[in-house]
Amino acid sequence: MAMTRSSRNRMNSRHIGSKSGGRPRFFFSSSSRSVTNTSTTRLLLLMSMFALILMSTKLNLILHQAALSNLESSLTNNNNFHLQAPSFAATAKVKVSTSKTAVILLFGVPKHFRLVWTSYMKNIVQRNPLMKFEVYMHMYSDLHQQPFSNAKNDEINTNLDSPDDIQAILDEAEGEGIPTMLTTSSQSIFDKSELLSWIQQSDTSFFQHYTFTTLQNVFRQGNSLREAFFCYQKYNTNHWNDNHHVYIFARSDTFLMSPVDIPSEIGVGSVDVIIPSWHSWDGYNDRFAVAGPDAAKVYATKVEGYKEAILARRSHPEPEVEPFSNAETLLKIWLDQNKLNVTEHVDDWAWALLRLRANGKIQFRDLEEFEVENVSLVEHLLQYLE
Repeated sequence: MAMTRSSRNRMNSRHIGSKSGGRPRFFFSSSSRSVTNTSTTRLLLLMSMFALILMSTKLNLILHQAALSNLESSLTNNNNFHLQAPSFAATAKVKVSTSKTAVILLFGVPKHFRLVWTSYMKNIVQRNPLMKFEVYMHMYSDLHQQPFSNAKNDEINTNLDSPDDIQAILDEAEGEGIPTMLTTSSQSIFDKSELLSWIQQSDTSFFQHYTFTTLQNVFRQGNSLREAFFCYQKYNTNHWNDNHHVYIFARSDTFLMSPVDIPSEIGVGSVDVIIPSWHSWDGYNDRFAVAGPDAAKVYATKVEGYKEAILARRSHPEPEVEPFSNAETLLKIWLDQNKLNVTEHVDDWAWALLRLRANGKIQFRDLEEFEVENVSLVEHLLQYLE
């Protein structure tokens, strides 16, 4: 039972016996002087037993108070324990199970990862101090070896972090007791051996506004997510589908603005997926998700569903069928086909994320969505980490 400091003080000041707080006092009438020796002995025994009971009760109260004091001290000294209200978006109070393990799966192309990771530590790890956390991350090992460009995001000849840079940041999390694992693979090899073996320029006709490069990047990011999950499975062959695990999918280039309260076992079932409600664009938001074990396996392999959808459209072209809007549409098709229980967060601004660009800028559409003022560059986000 939770006990406030004031109630413990009242307990500590409780006196047994007289109002002065002295030793227990017993009162007898004058007729007690005529009691026989036997009666006196019995009475003394009863008095002694009563005194022992009172002393035992007082000792138990003192020990209970000491235990509560130790617990309070332990929580106070734990830097990861926070009880403050969220500063950006309102979140529902949820019951958290101490037996839960949260697996954070990071994917994509890391950009300004120290800021990204710090925001996840603040709004996910520190926000849920009773959870156990593990981190598995995938990144492509060859992107940093030459200037990085993505014209769609206005990123021209920019620099990316190397796997060694990312590992150094994750090692800091290891130092705080959070197991981490970084796995890498070559994007160029993925392109040659898998992606370009089937995808075609003409597949862009199945989408409203996708260029061939954009479509390829959808699959590159999806493969990164899948690799992160496969890495987790590799090192957890006996536990990956444990119902005491919850899975958090997050990009390695997004800054988390608002807290994430991880639901307990009554909140995330095995086939449940919880996603943000913003930027769904006729489908499901694909930047962040909290999932149960069976749902996580489906979510992590969404890139396979995307491929199936494109090949099916290619095999049975129907001119009257509307094109896919975007990757969000493909995600909705894949999750619904697998009969997952998908829930969009009731708070329109819950789990607010800002996409960081390698050129030091922030995606303007995200700033506009969450009405973030006086922020346009990545360096301006430091104020949200104070």
